[in-house]
Amino acid sequence: MQLKYLQTILEAQDGEARIVALSWSPNNQKLAVATSDRQILLFDEKGEKRDRFSTKPADPEAGKKSYVIKGIAFSPDSTKLAVGQSDCIVYVYKLGEKWGEKKVCVGDF
Repeated sequence: MQLKYLQTILEAQDGEARIVALSWSPNNQKLAVATSDRQILLFDEKGEKRDRFSTKPADPEAGKKSYVIKGIAFSPDSTKLAVGQSDCIVYVYKLGEKWGEKKVCVGDF
């Protein structure tokens, strides 16, 4: 296997573990990047940032900083993203098929 560097999609940040997880969609059209400030950044196949959204805690009263993202994964049809968090919950967000569609939480486990 040969790897080829094409471009930098996210500039270097101060601090440790700024990127905690990333996942390519099965249709190779979207790259999801989870950051340590509990945001999900979405990039297109050319590496351009197209969208972003914030995640939420399992217990809203615990506060925004009560959890960290542990992992992310796309659904087989590339329209949903599962986000595993340290507060023992997995949220499933519907991303839609086209860019710019509203991000909706459709389930928690």
